[in-house]
Amino acid sequence: MSIDPDDHRHDGIDEQIAVRDNPAAGRYEAVRRGTVVGTLIYERTRRRIELIHTVTDPAHRGEGVASVLVRTTLAEARAAGQQILVICPFIESWLRRHPEQREGVVVED
Repeated sequence: MSIDPDDHRHDGIDEQIAVRDNPAAGRYEAVRRGTVVGTLIYERTRRRIELIHTVTDPAHRGEGVASVLVRTTLAEARAAGQQILVICPFIESWLRRHPEQREGVVVED
């Protein structure tokens, strides 16, 4: 599934980032100018998604790439009615800074 990049922009990002689900690889990919600049690795069943690890290309760190990935993944999982389990330390930290995004999310201890 491809997400409209205009709906998933981070303040301070000059260029658009498209987010696409790559289920064969078990990851969401952030794409800028045709290049994957970040990934969010997951395991998914019909009813649940486990968010395992988030990676941003070092050249694009600090540009909001990971935030775009997290927001998009959470939105799609909620829309699909999936339970969301967070294992990734980055996402756990991100959720502390964005408590409005915690709805329906379980953070693994």
